[in-house]
Amino acid sequence: MDVQLDEAAIRALTQDLTVRKAVFDTAEQGRDFARSIAPVRTGRYRDSIEVVEDDDGADIVSDVDYAADLEYGNRHTEGQHIFGRTLDSMRSSGQP
Repeated sequence: MDVQLDEAAIRALTQDLTVRKAVFDTAEQGRDFARSIAPVRTGRYRDSIEVVEDDDGADIVSDVDYAADLEYGNRHTEGQHIFGRTLDSMRSSGQP
């Protein structure tokens, strides 16, 4: 059985104001969780974690230049997996 996605319906759904608000609210909850588990030396990384709205919904991001090193680690440090742990937490709490 082949499944055909209705791309127009999906696009319309992602533009619905109620759906967009729910997505943004969920992303803000994720942002708050990520900030709560972020390592803090100066607070710059924690404070850089933000929600960015885009055409398809919202993303939780950090724009500091060392965010990838904190997430995945490097040859000097283990990864902290802030965004990975945030996604795991959101999934286990029933959030998409």
